[in-house]
Amino acid sequence: MNGRPAQDGSQHRQTTTRRGHVGVCTFPAYAHIAPAVPLMTELVRRGHRVTCFVTERFAELARSSGAEAVVYPSRFPWADGPTGSAVENILAFFEEAIAPLETALARFDGDRPDVLAHDLAASEAARLLARAWDVPVLQLCPTIASGPGFSMSDRQSQEVTGPPPEPIDPHDPAIAEFVARKGRLFTEHRLDGSPLDGFGAEHGDNIVFLPKAFQPAAETFDDRFAFVGPCLADPSDDAAPDTGGWQPPDGRRVVLLSLGSSYTPDQAAFLRFCIQALADSPWHVVVTLGHRVTADELGPLPANVETHQWLRHPEVLRHAAAFITHAGMGSVMESVAHGVPMVLVPFHIDQRVIARQAADLDLGRVLLRESADPAALRTAVDEVVNGSRAAAAVAAMRRHVREAGGASRGADVVEGLMRRPERPRTHHAPPTEVTHP
Repeated sequence: MNGRPAQDGSQHRQTTTRRGHVGVCTFPAYAHIAPAVPLMTELVRRGHRVTCFVTERFAELARSSGAEAVVYPSRFPWADGPTGSAVENILAFFEEAIAPLETALARFDGDRPDVLAHDLAASEAARLLARAWDVPVLQLCPTIASGPGFSMSDRQSQEVTGPPPEPIDPHDPAIAEFVARKGRLFTEHRLDGSPLDGFGAEHGDNIVFLPKAFQPAAETFDDRFAFVGPCLADPSDDAAPDTGGWQPPDGRRVVLLSLGSSYTPDQAAFLRFCIQALADSPWHVVVTLGHRVTADELGPLPANVETHQWLRHPEVLRHAAAFITHAGMGSVMESVAHGVPMVLVPFHIDQRVIARQAADLDLGRVLLRESADPAALRTAVDEVVNGSRAAAAVAAMRRHVREAGGASRGADVVEGLMRRPERPRTHHAPPTEVTHP
């Protein structure tokens, strides 16, 4: 990346940068949007305009950054994930990747951006427009990155259990219909390329929201990948309802338990299992439920367990001795940033990859849900709470998180793309200068 900061996160950017316009295409899932919000906040703080394309559900979260939130129509089944055939499922992701296109064309008419950023699962609208307008495109990666020396897709395939995935027939009529329909859309707007051209390919520059020390095969990634670490916002900026602050009880070490926001089957049953396994333990257990489970589904609680529909995890993690987590990347990074070792209980295959990487780095213990028993869970918690190996590894990774640069370094990367050679501009107003520290 021309003009990008050093890989170690040191700050080499200029003090004066032309005020720019950044477009951001998102994928409708909290774990994908939340990592980018502090980055957008920092860009707005520096005087840049940010236009963020989101579904209605996440519009307020985008606006909280100071960005302009532009709602685009989405039919992606975010609640439970795609549940159709293999072809229907993959096409659901393809549809979503192109879904912001017409909304973006209308919004950017006469006001084109200087940089187009996109989530790794929402790439195609941004890539098409960047190619048509000759503007830099930047991928925002909220999880382990894929590159020349590591494929997340291949690694996930190794975690598949049970029957092999249903093969996809490239001649399926649904694929032909999708290609024809999107081809007409591209022709209408004079956009080059096939509707399936480039899906899953490398797309140039990348911001990866984890420290390079967590990335598998990190030595194979060049400077097209800026590992900025988690862009952790102040807890007061969290999108969850205000809880008034959480304080730990006296006399017990705290264990946080959360299974995240993504859909998993039998979530209430697994939470009940964990609660029963930790009943009468020496730990005070704090459980966050989210929007998929209610307290009534858990039944009577042991004296050492409290539940919350919503609770800002940093409020608990700053007091916690361990975090029992589904191994979503956001939760793993938040735990490491607070110096808390983990018991990782993944369900989805991407979570299994993340969990095994965390365990390989001695940041916690993996406990697969299908083989877990109460004694194993209690033993795993005891090992990470009292073991010196996990404590040392988490402390080291915490330093890597702090040194990665976060939102500030991510904004430096975006500004570096803005400083590439000038292209014809279509902004209504001439560019201005903004000076920041």
